[in-house]
Amino acid sequence: MMTHMGRSRSYSRSISGVALIAAMAVLASACGDTPLGSVGDRSSDWINEPEVSTTITVPVTIPVLIGSANLAWSNDDIVNESLGDPAATVAAVFARREGDRFIQASRHEIAVALPDVGFPAQVPNGAKWVSSQLVIENSGEVSQDPSAAFGIWSAEPYTRSRSVAQMAVFRVALDPETIAELAASTEPPSCARFSDRNTENCEIIELGGRTTWRLSGGGGTTLIWFDDTYRYELFGRSYLQEEALLGMAEGSIPLAQLEPLAS
Repeated sequence: MMTHMGRSRSYSRSISGVALIAAMAVLASACGDTPLGSVGDRSSDWINEPEVSTTITVPVTIPVLIGSANLAWSNDDIVNESLGDPAATVAAVFARREGDRFIQASRHEIAVALPDVGFPAQVPNGAKWVSSQLVIENSGEVSQDPSAAFGIWSAEPYTRSRSVAQMAVFRVALDPETIAELAASTEPPSCARFSDRNTENCEIIELGGRTTWRLSGGGGTTLIWFDDTYRYELFGRSYLQEEALLGMAEGSIPLAQLEPLAS
C-alpha cells in the first residue's frame, strides 16, 4: 500500500509534467511562421513615422545691369520756364552759375541744350541716382569739351565721397572735327589720340557696332566712342565690374525720351 508521502510525490511529479507540456506548447506556437508577429501592433497605432522635409534651393541670379528708368535724378526738380527755346534754356542755366562752368541742370535742360544727346540705356546694379550738369563757358555758350557731365551714384549725390558712391561718370562733348577726321581717314584708329600720362593700357574694340577706345588707368577704365554728333566718354571706377561698364556703353537712349523715376 502506497504511503501518504508517496502519493504526494507522485502528484507533484504529475503537476510538473503538465506544466512542462504547457510550456512546450507555448514555445512551439512562438516558433511558428511569424514569431513575435504581433509585437508592437498596439504601439504602432499611436507612434507616427517621422516626416523628413526636403528643401529645394533655387539659385538667384543677381543682374549686373538695370534699366536707366530705375534712376532718380537729383536735379529734376529744377524749374525752367524756357524749355521751348534752346538759347533761353541755356541762358537760364547760366544765370545759376556760381563760379564753376559745370552748372547743375536738369536732364530736361540738357536735352534741350544738346539735341538728340544719348544716355546709357542700362546702368550698373546698385546705381540709384544721377547728378547732371551742363557745362557753360564764360561767354554763355555751351562748352564743346565737355558739354555735359553725369554722375552715376549708389547714394544721393554728394552725401558720400565720390570715390565711394560715384560708380561712374558719363561725359558728352561736341567734337565735329574729330568725327569728320575719323570718317575721312583711311588709316585704322590709333590709341595715341586719347592716351595720356595716366593711361596704363589702351586698346581699340568693337562695341555695339562702334569703334570704342578702352583706356585703363587713373583708378578705373574709360570707354570712348562717337556718333554723328557727339563724343561720349564713360569712366568706371576700378571696383565696377567690366561687364557692367561695357553694358553701359553698348546701348543708349535719347535723353529726351528717358522717363526715369521721380527723385
